[in-house]
This record gives sequence, structure tokens and C-alpha cells, in this order.
Amino acid sequence: MELKEVIGRRRSIRFFLPHRPVEREKIQKMLEGARHASCVGNVMNVRSIVIWRETASDALMKALTPPLGYQQMQTAPVFIFWYNERAAYQIDKWISDLHGLVRARRLGMDVEGTIEEIEKRLRPTFSASWEMASVSPLAFMDVGQAIAQATLVAYDEGLTTCLMSSPRIDRIGKLLKLPETAVPVAIQAVGYPAESWEAGGQTPKPPLGELSFENECGNPFVPDPAIDEELRRARLIQEQAPLPWRDAEISYLMTALGLENKVLATPFEGAPSQADVPSGDAGGA
Repeated sequence: MELKEVIGRRRSIRFFLPHRPVEREKIQKMLEGARHASCVGNVMNVRSIVIWRETASDALMKALTPPLGYQQMQTAPVFIFWYNERAAYQIDKWISDLHGLVRARRLGMDVEGTIEEIEKRLRPTFSASWEMASVSPLAFMDVGQAIAQATLVAYDEGLTTCLMSSPRIDRIGKLLKLPETAVPVAIQAVGYPAESWEAGGQTPKPPLGELSFENECGNPFVPDPAIDEELRRARLIQEQAPLPWRDAEISYLMTALGLENKVLATPFEGAPSQADVPSGDAGGA
């Protein structure tokens, strides 16, 4: 598939084939996709832990399960736990990473002159701000970019995923032996889909002009209908959900996989507390 079609076919899958294991080499390809993502200053703050259901403890699986993660947590054979490593921004390491960019001829015009400028001008400023930078929007942007590339590699390899999070995600640190400098971000369920790849159709999104602007906020970016048609031909824009047969498919899947007719995961049955309201399945589409 071409890139645009991979993006268009991507869905947040919640029904996986629990009996079909995911090949280790495909997970490695996902991790390599993440490793080669763009990263501010090449600090490489993105970290991941691969969790195989068949070897994970019951306590870990229970801790990983977000409120809106019932179907995927019951059926996915593997999960990737993504987190931001704040220590990657420590000043000496950060400056060393910048030096590395210079020596790789990715930054500056000449090696020695650029390194000297970094030491004189950037080190003093970064020394005072690296801790804030380690939890800044840019840091989490890089985590998101890495996950996005891993997700596209997964779909290119025939796998499907669902991204999740929870307000309780930081509580599993001890179970995973995370360092104190770790900031948990997301859990990604990975596997082969039990549902059709369409998953009922492409999730409806707001019009482009409501999300993107030109020159100033509020001035809509006006799309060209000819480009929309080009993207439909390229399969980036596809038929919207719900497709006519989706209800029947969901009913079949629930029976075939022996799942209960519910949305919330077992540890969170009943009315959610206020703290639980914004949590859960983060994929959505």
C-alpha cells in the first residue's frame, strides 16, 4: 500500500484475534519506526516496554486496563507501554546530543564553530530550563510522533492497534520497574484484527476548515474539492462510519470472542468517579 492508503485504512481496532500471536519481528519493526521519528534536539526521550499477554502477570494486566479498554484488553496478545524519559533532557546529555547533530552534519555550517556557539549561547540557557523542557509540549509531541510512526508501520505489516490511557497509568511504575524520571503516556494494544479492517468505516471528522486556519485563528483553511477527490482516489479519504453491516459485525464478534455486552473494563464496573471521566480509550478512530 502507498502511504496515503495506509493512513486512510488505519483504524483504532478493539477486537483482536486472541489466538493469533504477533510475530516478534513485526514488533521490532514498529519500535524501529518509532526510533527513527523526528525528535527535538535528537534527545531521544521516547521509551517503550513491550508486554506479551502470555507472560504478563494478572496484576500487571489489571493495572494496565483503562476504564474504556474492555474489548481490546481482553483480546490483544501484546501491548506497548510508551513513556517520556525526562532524564534524556539532562543538560550535559542534551548538549552532547546537539554536538552529535553537528558532527553528523545535520546542524550548523562548520563543526567547531557551531559547537563553540552551542557551548557559549545555548548551554547557559538550557542549563536553567532543561527540567521544564523535559515535560514541555515539545517532549510529549515527540512521544506522539514516535507512536504515530510505530502505528503506521504496524498497519503496513498487517497488524492493527488501539491507543489507550488512564489517570491511573502512573500507578504501574513499580510493576514495570520504571525510573522516577519516567512519565507514562499511553498503552497501545497490538494484534491481528478479528473485525474487518474497515471497522465499520472511517470515523467521521469535523470539516477541515474547523480544524485548520490560514494567517490567523478563525480564518478557515478552505479545501480544494479537486484535492479531496484526489485523496479519495488515493484511499486516504474513505467511506464514513457506520457502514450498513456494522451492527451485525459487532454482534457476531461479541459472540465469537465470548465477550460480555459492556463498554467498561471489569475493574471499573459501575458509575465512574469524577477522576475517571476523561480517561480510557484514546484511539477513537
